Amino acid sequence: MPAGSPEEKSLHTILRADTFRTDWHQPRDARFVEKMEENLRHLADPAAMYTVSGCSYVPKGQVGIGRATIDFAWVPLDAAKKDPAHRRKDPADKEPRTYRLNGATGVADDVSAGLYVSCVLPGELKEPSKRVLLHADSAYTVNLGPVHDHGTQDQQMDFVYRMARKATEILGCENRPLEKEPDVKPVPSGASAS
Repeated sequence: MPAGSPEEKSLHTILRADTFRTDWHQPRDARFVEKMEENLRHLADPAAMYTVSGCSYVPKGQVGIGRATIDFAWVPLDAAKKDPAHRRKDPADKEPRTYRLNGATGVADDVSAGLYVSCVLPGELKEPSKRVLLHADSAYTVNLGPVHDHGTQDQQMDFVYRMARKATEILGCENRPLEKEPDVKPVPSGASAS
């Protein structure tokens, strides 16, 4: 990510570090597109689909302190509605925060954030891509433990939105989702996120 970009600034805040190292799990853009398109071609056989790992960001000079990671997958259209229950591992955990962001749905808890967005691809993949959502899923092991300042979740959601936007641009989504800057405000408790 470019130095001084909103993504980089957000990541510095989340990692609580002035510098970080990027670990690539896949070769860059072309391989990412190839794997995501391959997954979409296996839509009829969900067992053949897999998560495409993006990057890990590790605070520089800090060993064993944790990292931020981001992964991408195609998921069913109703996945965003099921996400809050899926993320809540322990009944004592606080309810995750939900977000509406320029047509996308986001869900964040203390250590993860996910964004669900429509991404209509061109050509032969147009119809299959209309039957799923692109899911950007981020995990933040630097933030393990309860977060008392919910601004952290908002920062995590801002970061995953910006990284998902990069993915939609690389994939060439014709509907141009996430084109606008994010206005990261959680949906009030009890309101629907859909």
